[in-house]
Amino acid sequence: MLDFEKVVENLVRTRNLEREDILNVFKAVVEDAVKKYYNTNVEFQMGKEMKVIVYKKVVRKVNDPANEISIQEAKKYDFQVIEGSEVKVPIPLENLPRAVVYRIRDKFLEKLKDREKQIILMDFSKRIGQIVRGKVQRINKKDNSVILAIERSDAEGKLSLNEMLPSEFEKIKQGETKKAVIIGIDEKEKYVLLSRTHPDFLKKLLEEEIAEILDGTVEIKQVARIPGKRSKVAVFSRETRIDPVAVVVGIKGTRLNPIQKELEGEKIDIVKWDPDIIKFSVNALQNPHIITAYKLEDKIYVVVEDEHIGEVKGSEGLNVILASKLIGKDIVILGLLEYSKPKNVVTIIEIQKQFPVSVVELLRNNGLYSFNEEPTLASLYNIGLDEKTALKLIEFIEEKLNE
Repeated sequence: MLDFEKVVENLVRTRNLEREDILNVFKAVVEDAVKKYYNTNVEFQMGKEMKVIVYKKVVRKVNDPANEISIQEAKKYDFQVIEGSEVKVPIPLENLPRAVVYRIRDKFLEKLKDREKQIILMDFSKRIGQIVRGKVQRINKKDNSVILAIERSDAEGKLSLNEMLPSEFEKIKQGETKKAVIIGIDEKEKYVLLSRTHPDFLKKLLEEEIAEILDGTVEIKQVARIPGKRSKVAVFSRETRIDPVAVVVGIKGTRLNPIQKELEGEKIDIVKWDPDIIKFSVNALQNPHIITAYKLEDKIYVVVEDEHIGEVKGSEGLNVILASKLIGKDIVILGLLEYSKPKNVVTIIEIQKQFPVSVVELLRNNGLYSFNEEPTLASLYNIGLDEKTALKLIEFIEEKLNE
């Protein structure tokens, strides 16, 4: 028992395991190995002397010593036994057959490794959303996956094909280091599941690179990605003196360069988040040719000059697709020729027919592209309209809403 205690102490010291874990694994392994050898019920008693209790059938003539015991021998353990009953026969651990001992040793080490992996995975399950680095250990051509040895741990991470950037699998090399975000745990295969395409990967890369995001000065509100092609990130700062977009982009985009390099050249648009869905939609599209925008039912309609429709939608429609993902609503791009006044909404298009360009530009510059209800006098004062013009505008909007 002394030797076993030393073994346990050494395992506790050198492995990521508690004493109770080790003892439970050992008990289960011993009982399983002995049960398979004797093909009967067994118990394992751990105390000053470790021994296995084997249930043997009491017989007059023994043909199977592993499972049978003579009446005379059985009476040493239970004086009242009768033929056909079962008796508990204690076997000291050191007296077990050599084949059983070897099986216990091998299975014990195997199960300890499994338990270690399980504990490591449990730890990683609490770190979902964090970035890790890992060296490419294996490239699996069968299922097009990559196994990484995660730095500063004994864990392995798995990058599936759909969690890698386009064409990344074909270029990946054994031994190179990759960053990825933790998205889950595969308990069966004992892998940490990783991704380089998840929106959280871009979010965490920005946090790593830009101190103002990490310290909370600038907040990332939303991320939308088409991995390897283009992404949009909505940022916000509660400090009005700070331009969150300029902070994140840096001079001539220098702060985004290392992130784009990590993402194989993925274009990153940084846009200003706004609680007003119309302002946010316009910001997300990032185009100067927007005439007006309004909400109808659960969609956002954006009107542009007909010759600029393709530009606003972007190559392959990516600009409007990503903007829709970012705001969480479908954005519909309309040309001016197909626009007709929506019901229960007054847009800048109606207003510009009755008011000077200076008023229209003031509304547009302040994100007031449309009205679903009459604005307050105070809100119009705040953007710089005089009382006479503000009252006239309120009257006009009220009239149009009631048509």
